[in-house]
Amino acid sequence: MLSSKRLVSASVALSVVLGIIAFLGHDWMWMIIDAICVVLLVIPYVKDLGYCYNRNIVAMSMVAPVVASAVYVLNFFFSLESEILWQVNLYTYVTAGIQAYQCFLLGFMLSVILDRSYNLTMTVPWMVVFALTFAMSMTVLDMFFTFGLMYAEGYPVFNQDFYDSDRYTNYLLMSSPMASTIVTAVFAALMFIRGRGKDKEFFIEEVTA
Repeated sequence: MLSSKRLVSASVALSVVLGIIAFLGHDWMWMIIDAICVVLLVIPYVKDLGYCYNRNIVAMSMVAPVVASAVYVLNFFFSLESEILWQVNLYTYVTAGIQAYQCFLLGFMLSVILDRSYNLTMTVPWMVVFALTFAMSMTVLDMFFTFGLMYAEGYPVFNQDFYDSDRYTNYLLMSSPMASTIVTAVFAALMFIRGRGKDKEFFIEEVTA
């Protein structure tokens, strides 16, 4: 069985691979999420906190990079962008959902550190709420980031721009919040059920020399 430290190293490596793919694809939001993921994964070891995340949490952090990389490959060969749902391509919904999953998990990891090391005492339900808030905050950042890119590329984004114009941008701006709301709600419910009746210590492991 791999040690927790080796699992963390594997997760960091996968995040770096996804970061490279995101850089080549000019997906800056994924690069931001990857950077946060790497930082949160290595903090318990760099700062020598004496504990690390539960192996299950670390393993879960590996899911998004693997799935996202597979989606990039599938999109390259089969063009998921050609499949349209509610005037937005399927690729946009899928990536938004994967990012929401990862952001929720990152929020939960951050809540573990804040609770254990910075005396921000939280119960497990409040840790779930914190993670949910973090994920939705990142979704808002993504939405404004998309808004900025669309404005720079000349898409209609203001009310006066929509006079006699296609309202496609409304759907595109709301695609990320919609996907994120669904994914984070489901994941929050699962994490709440998983943590119900358990102490916060369930989510950490003591670091041994």
